[in-house]
Amino acid sequence: MFKKTLLSVLVFSTFIFAGNRITEFNVGLLSPTDAERGFYGGLNMGRMVDENVGVSVGFNVYRSSYTKKSTIGEKDQSGQIGISTQQYELDQSATAIPLFFQLHYIGQITPSLDLKVTGGIGYELLWNSITNFKTGQDDTQFFSGFAWQLGAGVSIPISRAADFYGEAFYHGGKPSQDGGETVEGLPVVSEVNMNGFGIRVGVRLYGFGF
Repeated sequence: MFKKTLLSVLVFSTFIFAGNRITEFNVGLLSPTDAERGFYGGLNMGRMVDENVGVSVGFNVYRSSYTKKSTIGEKDQSGQIGISTQQYELDQSATAIPLFFQLHYIGQITPSLDLKVTGGIGYELLWNSITNFKTGQDDTQFFSGFAWQLGAGVSIPISRAADFYGEAFYHGGKPSQDGGETVEGLPVVSEVNMNGFGIRVGVRLYGFGF
């Protein structure tokens, strides 16, 4: 599935060299259903087909972490500085890399404000790292699967070759891994629900990129 999706992205990317180059850098937050809210940033590179429609290939990164700890004893307030002692029980982090082929629409609302709509489909890679200090478990799980995104917002021209934009978006995807079989021989699949809303801000550069 990943090879087919990657091949499709490469094929689509060959068509984006006919128009004006665009590159977008963005940073924001994503709140998935089965993971902690975390950083979400990306790089989009492509071409404008005409003055309103563009296509691009997007490379994104999601990162979140969670630490479970508890306080040992009472807080020491005997001196000028209060000191508390804590023990760490669990450390967990998630890193996802969604790859998208995207369509962009830019439409003028006013001379100084544009509507921005983005939609994309692609593939998502997810690594879940767990360190359980109580049990001694130290493991990394890998998940992958189809993903899609839809976003809408506004952009403001800041120069003849650059726009600043902000948008809300919805990320859809349930990357999975093969979980083997049950004792009855039935297939088992483990998945992580990465569906969730996010926000991001970024800069679009015209005439820059490949």
